[in-house]
Amino acid sequence: MASLSSPPLSCPVCQMFSYSSSSFRDNGSCIKCSVLLDMEARINNLEKRFRTPDTKTEASKQDLAGADRASSSLASPPASNEWVTVRGKHSRRSKSHSGHHHVHVSNRFSPLCEDNTLTGEQTLIIGDSIVRNVKLAKSAGIVRCIPGARAGDIESNLKLLAKSNRKFDRIVLHVGTNDSRRRQSEATKVNIESVCAYAKTMSDSVIFSGPLPNLTSDDMYSRMSSFNRWLSRWCPENEVGFIDNWRSFWGKPNLIGRDGIHPTLEGASLLSENMAHL
Repeated sequence: MASLSSPPLSCPVCQMFSYSSSSFRDNGSCIKCSVLLDMEARINNLEKRFRTPDTKTEASKQDLAGADRASSSLASPPASNEWVTVRGKHSRRSKSHSGHHHVHVSNRFSPLCEDNTLTGEQTLIIGDSIVRNVKLAKSAGIVRCIPGARAGDIESNLKLLAKSNRKFDRIVLHVGTNDSRRRQSEATKVNIESVCAYAKTMSDSVIFSGPLPNLTSDDMYSRMSSFNRWLSRWCPENEVGFIDNWRSFWGKPNLIGRDGIHPTLEGASLLSENMAHL
């Protein structure tokens, strides 16, 4: 355990700060980023296997085709309906086997195509558990909820999407509550600036969804209020759109759940409307 007097360690991928070396792997990246990189490597291996022709399957198809031709050349014309019936069954069995093999391959690798809908001409809404119940029209946008996410986690997810060359009409970011709990306001600002800068490489329009009033404690309320004021100034100065959710939710206790953090279903509906008005 490093002492608090020593400089904090920083992950080169998500820029996470920590005084504990146990939060990092030997390669210098944090444990979360290392797990994401391992998952990415496994997915790439699966994609390579999917793209590589199955030589055994092709050989089996060629052998089957050769056997069919040999049977046709040796067989005499059918003398009764029995021969026609047998050949008909064989033909149907071959077609059925071929169709089953095709469906099996498609279903096997369908998890790799889970995000095929994440294409251009759409809005991507990505954030922490605050956006869990945000709903938009299917044709208008896609919501990605990552519970417990900080700014570095959102940036890591955007990098995974970028590897597939995905672009969006606009990207809406909602993050900051979990960062503020660390009581490192300057580090939080740096991480917010970093994730917004990366989002701009994936879309010409980046919007930041401002925080909701945090009612868990006076300390968190003060931190989130200060964070919201800073965002409302920083976003316009850096060509990032800003949604002032604080003003919409303030003074309406029915919009915030009993935990004082997450919106109720009615609050999630209002949050959806604020984003949809873009």
